[in-house]
Amino acid sequence: MVITLSTDPDRLVDVVRRLPVLEALRRGPLRREALERRLNVSKTTCYRYTNWLADGGLVEESSEGFALTRLGEVITEEAVRFETAVTRALGLAGSDRDLLLDVVRYAPGLDALATGPRDRRELERRLDVSRTTSYRFTRSFEEMGVVEKSGGKYALTPAGESVAMAVSALETTARTAFRLGPVLDAVSGTTPAFDLGAFADATVTTTESGDAHSPVNRCIKLLQGTSSLRAVDMNSIAPLYLGDLVQLVVEGMEAENVQTPEAIANILAEHPDKCIEACERGNVTVYLHDDLPYSLVILDNRIGIGVRDRDARTLRTFVDTESPGGREWAEAVFESYRANAVEMDGFSPWAFRQAMERLSPDIAETTDR
Repeated sequence: MVITLSTDPDRLVDVVRRLPVLEALRRGPLRREALERRLNVSKTTCYRYTNWLADGGLVEESSEGFALTRLGEVITEEAVRFETAVTRALGLAGSDRDLLLDVVRYAPGLDALATGPRDRRELERRLDVSRTTSYRFTRSFEEMGVVEKSGGKYALTPAGESVAMAVSALETTARTAFRLGPVLDAVSGTTPAFDLGAFADATVTTTESGDAHSPVNRCIKLLQGTSSLRAVDMNSIAPLYLGDLVQLVVEGMEAENVQTPEAIANILAEHPDKCIEACERGNVTVYLHDDLPYSLVILDNRIGIGVRDRDARTLRTFVDTESPGGREWAEAVFESYRANAVEMDGFSPWAFRQAMERLSPDIAETTDR
C-alpha cells in the first residue's frame, strides 16, 4: 500500500472544518446573509469562515455573493470524496465532522502505520511526539476501528487502510491544487481538461518570494537550453526578452508561436532586422489568435504554463514539468489553439497584414492606421 501523507495537516484540518461552507457553495454563489441561514451560524462565524477561504483562494466575492474559485471546486470535490470514503469505510450512518477532523489531524499517525505495525515507542520516535500525544491518537483510532493492538504493536485494520488511502488522496490533491491555484483558474474550461495529477511534481515559480522577476527568469533559463519551441502567447511570459527569442530563432531554434496580433506587431516594429533574418532561415512559423488567456511553452524536455496578473501583463506564476502526462496535455492544447488561429505566410509586415485580414478585417484596418 503506497500512501503519501503530509507531516503538517493543519491546512487540511482547516479545509475539513469549513467543508459545510464549500458544500453550500457547490450549487452556486450565495450572499453572506443566505450563507449564514444555510449554515445556521452567526455573522461573526460566517465572516471567519469566508475570510479564511478567500485568503486561501478557495472562494471569491462578487456582486452575486461568494462563489467557489476553480481551486475551491477542486478542493471541495476531493474533500467530499474523502468524506464519503471515510463514512463508508467505517460503516457510519452519516457524516461525522469531528471524526473527519481527527482523521486529518492525526494523519501522520496513519502514515507511520502504513508500512507495518509499530509499538508506541516507535510511533513516538517516528512522529517526534510525546507519550501523551501518541496515546491520544492511538486511542482515538482504536475507538474509530481504524487501528488495532496486537502483541504490543498497533496496526491498521482493513477499514483503517481504506481511511488512510482516502486521507492520502485528499492530501495529495490538495497539496498540488494549492501550489497550482492561479493556474487552475487560468486553464479552467481548456480542452482537453487540465490533468492536475500530471503536475504533482511540477516546479512552481511565483512572485510571492519577493522577486518579481523569478517566474520570467525561470522560463528564460529553460529557453536557453532547448533547440525547439512551441508557444502560446510567449509575449505575456517575457515581453522584454522577445528580441532575444527572435535571436535564438536566427541562431537555429525551430519555433512555432501562437500569438496575439498586438504582440506580433510590436515584434515586427521593434526588431525588424532580426525578423527578416528569422524569416529567411524559414524555421519559425507564427499564428495569430485574438483570445489567449494564459501562456504555454513546449520545449525539448519540459513544458511550462505562465499566468499573469488579471490587471497587468506581469507574469505571476510559471509552472513547468517533464511529466509525460503534462506534455500530452500541453501538446493537445497547443494543437487546439493552432487549429483556431491564422497562419502568417512568413514573418514580415506584409505577411502580418495578410493574416490580419483573414483574422479580422476590422482589426486589420485599425492596425494599418
